[in-house]
Amino acid sequence: MTPAPAPTILLEAADLLPDTGGYALAYGSHATDTHQPTSDLDLLYTGRHPLDDADLTALTAAVVALHHRHGLHLDEEVPYAVKLYATSDQVDQAATLAGFQPCWGTPPPTVRETWFLSTDAFRLRLVFNVLTSPHVFLGGNITAYHRQVRSAERSAAALAQSLTAHDGPPTLHEAWAALWQAPDGRTGKDYLGYLVAPHLLSVLTRGLTDHQVPTTPRLQPSR
Repeated sequence: MTPAPAPTILLEAADLLPDTGGYALAYGSHATDTHQPTSDLDLLYTGRHPLDDADLTALTAAVVALHHRHGLHLDEEVPYAVKLYATSDQVDQAATLAGFQPCWGTPPPTVRETWFLSTDAFRLRLVFNVLTSPHVFLGGNITAYHRQVRSAERSAAALAQSLTAHDGPPTLHEAWAALWQAPDGRTGKDYLGYLVAPHLLSVLTRGLTDHQVPTTPRLQPSR
C-alpha cells in the first residue's frame, strides 16, 4: 500500500468532527512533520455536549477505520474513550489546570499504566498538553480554539511558577526547565509530555507575557 499524503489523512480526520460547535486538532508526529509512513494519527475532537456511548463508539470506529485505510499503526496505550473527545467544559477545565489539582506545586507523577491513563485527571492533563504542544487546527469553532489555547498558555506559565523554587515570576529559562524535566530527571511522556523544546519556549513566552500580574493565582484545593 502506498501511504496517502499527510494532508489527505488530516482532511479525512477533519471530516469526522462530530460537533461543529467544537473543533478538531491533530497533534504528535503528524503535527511536527516527524511522522513515518505508518505512524499513528493523534487526534482530539471537542464539542459542546458529551457524546453518548453509541456516538463515541461510532467516532472511535471511524478513527480506527481511517488508520486501517491508510495503513497506520494504532496506539491504544491511552484508551480512545479517554483521549479522542472532550467537551468544551472539560477543555476549559484542562486549560485552567484542573488536571493538576492533587499535585499543585510539586512535580506531578506520571504512571504509564492503564489504571492511571484511564482517569479523568489524566484526560485533563492530556488535553492541556495538546493545547500547549505543536498541533494542527483541522476545523470547527476557531473562536473557542483561540480562547482555550491562550488560557492554556497562561496556565502553563502559572504551572511553571508553582514548580520553581522561589516566589515571583520565573525567568523564561526557569519556566521552560520546570515544565521540560522533573527534578528526578523524568522527561517527555514520563513527565508532562513535552517533546518539542522550541515550541514550549514559544508557549511560555506568550504565557508569561499574559501572566504578568502582582501575584500568581493558586488553585483551590479540590473538595
